[in-house]
Amino acid sequence: MAVEINGMAIYVSKNTTTVYLAQAHVNSAKPEEISGAILTTDLMFAWTWLIEALADHGWGEVVAFDVAMKKCPRWSHNLGRIDGPTKHPNPLRHTLANR
Repeated sequence: MAVEINGMAIYVSKNTTTVYLAQAHVNSAKPEEISGAILTTDLMFAWTWLIEALADHGWGEVVAFDVAMKKCPRWSHNLGRIDGPTKHPNPLRHTLANR
């Protein structure tokens, strides 16, 4: 079945319970502008994609969407934010979202 979140669609199996949205913001002139985004069912891929997207600068976050009930509104949970740059020797700064 198709799951659409923020105008992006991903096809998932019927037993999929979670879809992850990763968004990168790397334009310092317009920090709220989304420079890139992905939908995936693989949490590790979402974080890896985000770290690579923020290699030079910027910030981004990963949000988990519960798609088990297939009803709107979906339950979502922000899994955290990364503030770039993420290239060595800069430490990876991960800020947990407020619950």
